[in-house]
Amino acid sequence: MPDITLEDAQRLVAKGRAAAEAAGMKAVFAVLDKGANLVAFARMDGAWLASNELAIAKARTSVMFQAPTDALNAPLELGKPVLRFDHIHSGGLLLVGGGVPLFDDDGQLIGGLGASGGMPEQDAALARAATAK
Repeated sequence: MPDITLEDAQRLVAKGRAAAEAAGMKAVFAVLDKGANLVAFARMDGAWLASNELAIAKARTSVMFQAPTDALNAPLELGKPVLRFDHIHSGGLLLVGGGVPLFDDDGQLIGGLGASGGMPEQDAALARAATAK
């Protein structure tokens, strides 16, 4: 199974940065390979420092579940247990918008991209823009 290349990862980051600039946002982008190892990382000037870890956690979550992180954020229901993976400092997962899995043309997982810098809906839009064909 192939991995994402550095060239592809940098191209995704550039597309994400362009989308953030167009939206007037300052964001952080992280691209991980299929083993959840960091391939590319970029923090736009002025982006929140907390977004560094958030972008990586979102990318990791999208790799681990092979799904966009906003799709994993089910609404809370009273009286039902809540599934949480938000322990960022312990290599945890984050179930809020901004992470998308990356697949090759054959549908095989090759990595994940995480974006952080705004509200979860804004981060999800940046991640989608970065990965749009």
